[in-house]
Amino acid sequence: MAYRPPFNRNDRIDSLCMEIAELVGMISPEAPLAKSPTLHRELRIKTIHSSLLIEGNKLAEQAVTAILDGKRVLGNSNDILEVENAKRAYDLISELDPCSLEDLLRVHGVMMENLVSEAGRFRSGNVGVFDGDALIHAGTPAAYVPKVMADIFAWLKTTPTHPLLASCIFHFEFEFCHPFSDGNGRTGRLWHTLILSKWRPVLAWLPIESTIRQRQTGYYEALAKSDSMGSSEVFVEFMLEVIRDSILPFAKPTGERDAMKSRTIEFFKENPCANIDQLAGHLGRSKRSVERLVAELKEDGRLLREGSARAGKWIAVE
Repeated sequence: MAYRPPFNRNDRIDSLCMEIAELVGMISPEAPLAKSPTLHRELRIKTIHSSLLIEGNKLAEQAVTAILDGKRVLGNSNDILEVENAKRAYDLISELDPCSLEDLLRVHGVMMENLVSEAGRFRSGNVGVFDGDALIHAGTPAAYVPKVMADIFAWLKTTPTHPLLASCIFHFEFEFCHPFSDGNGRTGRLWHTLILSKWRPVLAWLPIESTIRQRQTGYYEALAKSDSMGSSEVFVEFMLEVIRDSILPFAKPTGERDAMKSRTIEFFKENPCANIDQLAGHLGRSKRSVERLVAELKEDGRLLREGSARAGKWIAVE
């Protein structure tokens, strides 16, 4: 009998799916998230930095940016290699098949090259999922991993479940099995993004990992709770909220102008010391148009400037 992951839909999950579908529909094919190379690069840097930070990488986002620019950086050699490998792994997304077990092994091989001896191969020993020193989950016994993973991928390939839900269920099943000796978290999160990108290509750039990083405790708690329940709906609900909140800054509200204002507010929340030139690069707009946008937000009382033009900071008003 074909494997079917244990999962029970509920009203909250259905409501989140509808909300996400509406938000995705608001993203124009011409929107920066779909078209802007500058924004794509910025989001990919955030994605790589956040995903590796979850795994204990100590490099700052500025150092990650420098590494991706080919510059020399002072830091732990393994931390630097993790960034370089992750960049190469994420660059493969457009050519990967989310239903291919061979492609999964390929990505893990790239992600963990020269970091672990079993890069690109299922683990030969038993492992557990840890949050710090606390054991969250003991992975599938090593002898059963190939069969379990084959079953999960067979389900993913044939399931009528919508990709939005399937991506979350897969993410839990992958982490539950924990098929590799190391690199499971970063590989599982990449694969989640890959599945979403095959539903809507623009979602390849969605900074899901950054939102997970901000809610890292909740991420592990949802994994642990679904693990103890033997069914993935708690984790699925958590991930749907992550996806929704990752989309919100890029979804077009009532018009293009409102979308630009929302993205400006979000940008200054994350970068209060940024300048107008940096905002213009982020939005993919001219400096003059961005200056008008900021003036409107200040007039509306949604954006305040504290301190001098050179050394001050921006304050987004809720």
